[in-house]
Amino acid sequence: MKRKLGPTLLLALGALLIIAGLVVKFFVVPSLAKFPDDVDSTRTYAGTVDILNRAELESPTGAPLFFTGLPVVSTRTVKALEVDGDKALVQDSAILEAAEGTPIAGVRLTGYEDFYTIDRVTMESIDNFTDNSLVLPREGLVVGFPIDTEARDYTGWNGDPAQTVTLRYQGQEERQGRNTYVFTGSEGPLPIVDPGTLAEFPEGVPKSAVPALAPLLNLPPEILGALEGLLPLLPDTLPLEYTYEFSAKYWVDPDTGVLIDIEKNDVRKAIVSVPGLSLDLDPIVVYNLNYTPTEQSLADAVDDAEEYGGLLQLGRTTAPIALWLVGGLLVLAGVFYMYRRPAEAIENSPHHVGDAGSSSEEQ
Repeated sequence: MKRKLGPTLLLALGALLIIAGLVVKFFVVPSLAKFPDDVDSTRTYAGTVDILNRAELESPTGAPLFFTGLPVVSTRTVKALEVDGDKALVQDSAILEAAEGTPIAGVRLTGYEDFYTIDRVTMESIDNFTDNSLVLPREGLVVGFPIDTEARDYTGWNGDPAQTVTLRYQGQEERQGRNTYVFTGSEGPLPIVDPGTLAEFPEGVPKSAVPALAPLLNLPPEILGALEGLLPLLPDTLPLEYTYEFSAKYWVDPDTGVLIDIEKNDVRKAIVSVPGLSLDLDPIVVYNLNYTPTEQSLADAVDDAEEYGGLLQLGRTTAPIALWLVGGLLVLAGVFYMYRRPAEAIENSPHHVGDAGSSSEEQ
């Protein structure tokens, strides 16, 4: 009985380790391969912007009506607010400020705050499962790419016009020392309908500002003269409509979905409407932003990809293989000892040859 106890324990322990490897690979890792429930990530971007000086437009002081080539810094934060299984409520906010060393350093220029409900595995927008009324209907990718990003086109969300956009797969490139999938996207100009974006720009332009804007409207002199003559008859404020267009290139770590690098150009234009007149006025560029991540954000993105990628690698290959290998060896050892014939004890017993005795002869 004691002879079989050791092999049985080896077999049981080996089987447990093999099962543990299966559990890690097929149950633990899938629970990790999704948008984490504790995301609170901030990235910083730097670039330049041509932008309308809204304060000067609404209350003239003699300052420039437009800032051109203004160095700026954008800070974006993505935070998980609520998680329910494979669903998450995410806050995505950003602020664009004038950079240090500029005449208006630190001044907020634009910003946004959006709330999304997403599938934590696909990263696509889903129906609102929360009581947050600020979650609007959306489609496709809204805050980033999924873990295990595939080499294919994706559907993304273009917030300003509230439409989907195709993010086209362009191949692989090394970026910041990591192999990445490259995607590009572009769209527009399309009418802006997003309430948050529209709130960042004036609803109309004071008619007193029309002469200052005239060079941007590309009007023939005779039309411009007629327009100036009509100014006293026009409403105090001329309504504005806006369009949005963009082009972007994304470098994505395929294993983790981490955005390693991005180059993006955002353009918003204003269209002036003159009530009662049908004029072909050129749109006025009121926002033209070019930006890329700062060096620190690039380093942070690489660190995130390496850390999370290492965790996934551990769960998908290293840990299961180690558990299966050790478990298999224990099973083999158990089988070997269970069926091995015990060594027979060699008993050194005495060799019997008979008793020597004497005989007496009877006389």
